Amino acid sequence: MDGQSDRSAMQALHNIAGNSTQGAITTGTYEFDEPTMNNLIAKWLGLAESYDRSLRSSQRIARVEGPGLDFASQAHAEAANASGQAYLDYLQNNRDYCYEQAQLFQNALHDYLDIEHTTVTEIGEAGQPLDDGPQAGI
Repeated sequence: MDGQSDRSAMQALHNIAGNSTQGAITTGTYEFDEPTMNNLIAKWLGLAESYDRSLRSSQRIARVEGPGLDFASQAHAEAANASGQAYLDYLQNNRDYCYEQAQLFQNALHDYLDIEHTTVTEIGEAGQPLDDGPQAGI
C-alpha cells in the first residue's frame, strides 16, 4: 500500500469508530473502550444486515430471460445473468466480511472483559423474544 492508501484506510477506520480512535500510527496499536467496541460491533452488524437485505432482494438480477428465442436475445440474457451473479457475489462477499469484522470485535471485547467468546449470531438471537411454549431438547 502506498502512503495515500494507508491514510485513506486510517480515515475509513476513524469514521467507522465514530471519531474516537486512539493510538499511535507508528506503533500500529489502537485502544478502544467497551462502549466504542459495542458501537463498532453494532455498526459492522448493521452494515452486514444491509448487504444481506440487498442480496435477498436482488436474486432476480441473475435470472434474466431473453425476450426472444434468437441468438442475440439469449446472448444478452446470459451476459445480464453473468453480471447479476457477479453483483450477488460482491454483496455476499461484503456481507461475510462485515460479519467477520463484527466477530473479531466481539472476540476482542470478550477478551477485554475476560468472558467466554460467543458468536455474533448468538448475540443477535439473544434479542429475539422467547416462545413461552415447550422447547425441544429442554
